[in-house]
Amino acid sequence: MNLDLALIDSSAPFFVKAPGKSLNWSKAPIGLLEKNQEFRKKTHKKIRENFDSYVKKVSTLGYNAISIDELSFLTDFPFYPENLRSKIQSYQKSYRKLFKTAKKNGMKVFLTSDFLFSNASIEQETGGSFGKVVSLFYSALEKLFSEFENIDGIILRIGESDGVDVKGDFRSRLFLKTPEDANRLLKEILPLFKKHSKTLIFRTWTIGAYPIGDLIWNKITYEKVFLDIPTDNLIISMKYGEGDFFRYLNLNSLFFQDDRPKLVEFQARREYEGFGEFPSFVGWQYAAYREELKNAKNLAGFSVWCQTGGWSSFKNITFLKNTSYWNELNTFVCIGLFRKNWSVKKSLRKFYGKKNLTELIRFLRLSEYVILNLLYDPEFAKHQLYIHRVRIPPLLHITWDRVTISDHFRILYYSFCENRERSVEVGYKAIESLNEMGRIAKRISLPYDFRFQYDTFQLFAFCRELLYLPDPERQHYLLEETIHLANIYAENYPDAYKFRILSRKRIPGFMSKLLLKLFIRRNKDMRILDRILFSPLMRHFYLFLYQRIRSKLPSFINQQAMPVSELLK
Repeated sequence: MNLDLALIDSSAPFFVKAPGKSLNWSKAPIGLLEKNQEFRKKTHKKIRENFDSYVKKVSTLGYNAISIDELSFLTDFPFYPENLRSKIQSYQKSYRKLFKTAKKNGMKVFLTSDFLFSNASIEQETGGSFGKVVSLFYSALEKLFSEFENIDGIILRIGESDGVDVKGDFRSRLFLKTPEDANRLLKEILPLFKKHSKTLIFRTWTIGAYPIGDLIWNKITYEKVFLDIPTDNLIISMKYGEGDFFRYLNLNSLFFQDDRPKLVEFQARREYEGFGEFPSFVGWQYAAYREELKNAKNLAGFSVWCQTGGWSSFKNITFLKNTSYWNELNTFVCIGLFRKNWSVKKSLRKFYGKKNLTELIRFLRLSEYVILNLLYDPEFAKHQLYIHRVRIPPLLHITWDRVTISDHFRILYYSFCENRERSVEVGYKAIESLNEMGRIAKRISLPYDFRFQYDTFQLFAFCRELLYLPDPERQHYLLEETIHLANIYAENYPDAYKFRILSRKRIPGFMSKLLLKLFIRRNKDMRILDRILFSPLMRHFYLFLYQRIRSKLPSFINQQAMPVSELLK
């Protein structure tokens, strides 16, 4: 496969400093780079130096387009306060240099944006009117295309807003609530892209909020959004599965829905699989998707996130200082598979060399086995489950760098895991693969932190057993031992996984499992029951219920990501 557009993110150069323990890696931390909310020339000089080094490396690999965050910091409106307008002018000057660097290295430039970035001035100007919001966005694009002719297009996210932890001059909101809203927006702005010969990369990523929230997988919603939409200046961008960047996901069937130009999204710095702190090789997973995608019509390209995604304390910066060998490997293999039509083996040989290649492949096969069988629980992950508009992730109790063991997760896993003893057994067996990985890495001098991964995954194995019903005599000992090891782990690895392990209060009973299975379905098609269970009145009740149990849920739900109130709309 030799796809024309090979797009890569560029958030890495912006992480020139790392305030706080946990970082939001979902976009460039532009607001955090300011001092007293003011543009800092010294900081942006460092960003440009990083960007220059980064772009040279990724363009040499074969990537020919780059995404840069974000439109809001380049758009000046007359109703903005004077201090913000002055700051935006400084950003415009700095970004022109970034665009020039990208172009000098033969890369197309795509600017990212949410629909829509917002602040108090924008809210006051538009009054929340959909028509005014669309008109404002149109005006922002017109200004951008007129003033920055070397920009090739926009990457538009419409289905997720900024996390509750995002600070600064702008924070995005969800304005598109129905498929018809999205269709109207596309009809309004696409003529502008045609006028300026630009490309709109429209992302279908949605996380369940509002009627448009299942655009990522629901063909009915998809057809409503793109009904009668011209495709001359449009590329539809989709993650490879029906959810986020997980394993155990089938290829998104919407790639085969029609012949509209599409782009497939991949992730090299795996946000749910350690962020590159240990090997999480994607080669064979993505090669399998490639074989299926050969039957897709009009696949225009692919994008790779080598830094973007998730929240964590892990501080590796791909292709720059404190890089991750494993993230660079995944990024290289993606370009080999989808731009150069290489096999996985040839990609590895080009990256690593011929000497000890067989041992490297064995090491990566073992690492994949460990991810599939110990990070994920195969007895649970193999199920295709949906709730309302969301495809339930195949990994729940480990999210980014947070591990939570509580009765809420026990009930969910217990209800859908058919062979709990086998699940625990497979988890412990995977530890043996880690030991072999350690021996191979030592023999061929891989930059592999065996002790860190072993200590981490040993705790994962104990947590797996605590999810299910252990032997009553073992239960108390296992809980105490796991908490003890988690405390030692926190001392040894203060910037790694955070474990929250709660004792079992009750054994999942028949009624709790029955109630759960009322809400969760195995078929993606909506049932009449779903329309009742998620009616407006019931959603208000669920929000009330969430407020009662939020202290028992993973802390990131309250501190990061989108507000839960949005997800229940």
